[in-house]
Amino acid sequence: MDAASAPVPSASLSPLRAVSGAWNGAARWGRRVVDSTPLGRTAAGSVALHMISEGLRMKIALVFLALIGMIVLALPFAVEGDGSLTGAVQSYLSFSLEFTGFFLGVLTIFLARSISDELVNRQSFLVFSKPIARWQYLLGKWLGIALFNFIFLGFSFGCVYGMMKYLIATKPPIEDSYAIGLTPTSKTDLEILKQRKAIIETKTDEKASPDRLRLVNEVLVARHATMFKLPDFVPYAEAEYEQRLREGFYNNIAEPVDRATEIQRLTKKHEAQWRIVHPLDSRTFEFENILCSRSPDDYIQLRYRTEVLDYAPDEVFRSIWVFGDPDKGGTRYMTMPRHMVGRYQIIRVPSDCVAPDGTLTVQFQNVNPYANPEWYEDPEPIFYNSLEITKDGIKCLFVVGSFEGNLLRLFLLMFWKLLFLGALAVLMTSLFSYPVACLASFVVYALAGLRAFMSESLDLMDKSTAPVFGVLGSFLKELFGGDFVKASASFQTLAMEFLNGFLGLMFKIVPDFNAFDGVETLVNGENVTLKWVLLGFSQLVLIQGGIVLALGMLLFYRREVSETSF
Repeated sequence: MDAASAPVPSASLSPLRAVSGAWNGAARWGRRVVDSTPLGRTAAGSVALHMISEGLRMKIALVFLALIGMIVLALPFAVEGDGSLTGAVQSYLSFSLEFTGFFLGVLTIFLARSISDELVNRQSFLVFSKPIARWQYLLGKWLGIALFNFIFLGFSFGCVYGMMKYLIATKPPIEDSYAIGLTPTSKTDLEILKQRKAIIETKTDEKASPDRLRLVNEVLVARHATMFKLPDFVPYAEAEYEQRLREGFYNNIAEPVDRATEIQRLTKKHEAQWRIVHPLDSRTFEFENILCSRSPDDYIQLRYRTEVLDYAPDEVFRSIWVFGDPDKGGTRYMTMPRHMVGRYQIIRVPSDCVAPDGTLTVQFQNVNPYANPEWYEDPEPIFYNSLEITKDGIKCLFVVGSFEGNLLRLFLLMFWKLLFLGALAVLMTSLFSYPVACLASFVVYALAGLRAFMSESLDLMDKSTAPVFGVLGSFLKELFGGDFVKASASFQTLAMEFLNGFLGLMFKIVPDFNAFDGVETLVNGENVTLKWVLLGFSQLVLIQGGIVLALGMLLFYRREVSETSF
C-alpha cells in the first residue's frame, strides 16, 4: 500500500473526534435551549434566528467586526495619553468604546439590508406563504439585529475590559514631583520625595505609586459628583437696587428700568464678583447629600480647576484648603497643595470630615502657605494670584459603586442606542430600496449625534424675534418695492426661520444620542447612574424606538411587496 494512502491511526483521530463530538453536543444542547424559549417557538423568533445566521454570513459584518477587533486589541500597544498609566488607560477606554459604539451603529444599518434583499429578490414570497404576519416578520428582523448587537457588543466590552487589565499590568506608572503634589523647593519636600521614590523603586508597595493611586481612586471606580450650594445673591442685589434708587442712579436713563430685570442683572453681577477669589481672600463652600461611610479609612475627593489669573512664574498654584466643620460633628483637616494651573486637580480627604447630616463645609484660602516664615526656614514669595471659580469648577466626589458596575450600565446605554438604530433601519429598508434606506438612516444617525451641537448653533444664528409671517410680509413688501438689499436680509432671516422650524420638528422625532453618551463619565470615574439607564430605555427604546418600529409595521402591512421600492 502507498504511504500516501495509508490509513490514519485511530489514536490520532481520537482527539479530533472528541472535539467534534463536544461541539456537536454543545450545538444540540444550545438548540434545545433555544427551542424552549420564545425564539424557538414563535414565528418572530424563527425570523430572528435566521437574521443572526444571515448576519454572520455577511462579508460586510465580518469586515466591521474585524475593524472593531483590531481597534480593541491593538490600541493598548499604541496609546500613550499624557505619558502616565492613568492617562493611557483613560485614552484606551475612550477611543475603544467610542469606536466600538460607532462601528456597531453603522453595522446595524447595514444588517437591515436583508429585508431589502428579500423584497427585491422575491424571497419574501416564500416567507409570507407561511403562517407568519408581516408585523411578526419585521419584529423578528429587529430582534435578530438586536441579539446580534447584544452578542458582539458584550464580546467587545469583554475584550476592552481584558485589554485594560493587560495595559494596567504591563505599563509602568510615571513618577515625577508633580505626580505626588510636591515641588522640590524645600528640604522637607526633597526628603519626602526621596522616601517615596525609594519605596517605588524597590517595589515594596505597588500602591505607593501616585500614578496607580490616581488610577484606582479616580478612574477604576464609580463616584457620585455633587456641586456646592451657591450662596443667595438676591438680597445683595435688592439692597444695591434700592440704594441706586435713593441715589437717583436711574433718573438719567431714557427708558424705564424694570425692577425684576435689573435685580436679575445685579444678581449675576454679584455672583460673578463672588467667583473671583483675590489674593489673601477666602471662600466657603457648602455641599449637601454627601452619602459616604464617614470612616477615617475611606476618602472623599474634591475636584477643582485651577483657572488662575496672574499665576506664578513656575505655573504652580499654592493655596490652603480646610475641610470639615467641628461644630457640625465633622473632623477638620487642612491641606496645602501645589497644583499646576489650568488643569483639573484632585484633593483626597478622609471621609469623616463629612458631618453626620451629610453636609460638608470646605474653606478655600487664596494664600501661599509656603511663604510663611514661621512655618518654613526658606519661605517662598507670596505670589499674588487670583482664582476664578467656574460653574462646574468645584465638585465633591465620593465612591458609590465599582468600575465593573459602571461598565455594565454603560453597556446598556450603548445597547439602547443600537436598539433605536435597528428600529430605524428596519423602518427604512421596509419602505425604500436599500441605497435610499441606507442614506436616510445615516442622515438620522448623524442628526442624532449632532443634535445638541446643531441646536446650539442655530440658536446663536437665529437672532430674530419677529414672527414668521411678519418676516414674510416684510420680505414681500421690500421685494415688490424694489429695495433688494433689505429684501435679501429679510430672505436670509426667513430662510433661517424655516430651517429652525424644520430642524425643530426633526429634533422632536430624532433622539439626542449625546444625552446618553456615558463614555466620558466612565473614563472620568464618575457614576453612570441607574436612573440614566432607565431614562434611556424609556426614551430611546419604549417611546421613540417603539414608535418607529410600530410605524414600520403599519406601513409595511399596507405595502404591496411585489412593488419595486424607490
